[in-house]
Amino acid sequence: MEPHFAYAQYATDGDYFCNSLINADRLFKFGATADVVIMYPTDWDGKPADSKETKMLAYAKTTFPELHLEPVHMVSTSKGDATWAHSLTKFNAFRLSNYSRVLYFDSDSLVLNKMDHYFLAPLSRLAVPRAYWLNDPDKASFAEQTLGSHIMLLQPDEYSYETIMNETKSSGDFDMEVINHLFKSSAMILPHRRIALLTGEFRTRDHRKYLSDEPNAEWNAMGEVSRSVLVHFSDWPLPKPWRSRTEQQWEAALPECNPEDDRDKELADRPPCADRMMWTGLYSSYELAKKNICEGKW
Repeated sequence: MEPHFAYAQYATDGDYFCNSLINADRLFKFGATADVVIMYPTDWDGKPADSKETKMLAYAKTTFPELHLEPVHMVSTSKGDATWAHSLTKFNAFRLSNYSRVLYFDSDSLVLNKMDHYFLAPLSRLAVPRAYWLNDPDKASFAEQTLGSHIMLLQPDEYSYETIMNETKSSGDFDMEVINHLFKSSAMILPHRRIALLTGEFRTRDHRKYLSDEPNAEWNAMGEVSRSVLVHFSDWPLPKPWRSRTEQQWEAALPECNPEDDRDKELADRPPCADRMMWTGLYSSYELAKKNICEGKW
């Protein structure tokens, strides 16, 4: 049987559905050849014709006829912060049985390029990057490294789905804890650079964790963005880019910019204050896409 690949995201409300559409649009424009799937709650299909959910789905079907919309059951936990209560819903990607391989990523990300080449990675039930921001680059032991869950290259499989669901019911844990408990010793590791970049990386001066695969490399914000295929918005306590924020929150979150510091000086391969320029550019790209694709559309 010929391989059939898909990108997948999930949305549990209008904000995340908008994010998913933004990323779908970017994948199409970058020339991605795999299908693009958005998973959404099954109860949206039963909403009245004038409901926001019905209008969102109708808009998506009309605007992106090549998009695959997949109703799924929400998977929730009552443990911890309500912000992440529905994060387990992502594991429905294991039930996309029409596909031989699925590249799932959280929709609070921004696609920077197509990612088709990841589908050609060696076969593995699950492949994920390390959660590099949590790991100590001086620790060589794999057992001490934490796996990420915001990107998963997986082979859909009902057994894996049921195993994960049983774990979530017994532990009540969030998605990252579940992945680490079940797959830490068996998951294939995807290099985190290029695909697991966090926006928070532009706000730190210590890049040893991100550059752990190349310890002697010099951080170059422009270079990393140009080579990356995906970036994840993660700048706590700054709200996610679709949430309202104050000017004070924005100013407090801005990456450092000191023209007297060698790290911020203009060089042949980077502009002055490159961290700030790249970081604000990512937020601007998201805001422009949201305006063009979502605002006033439903």
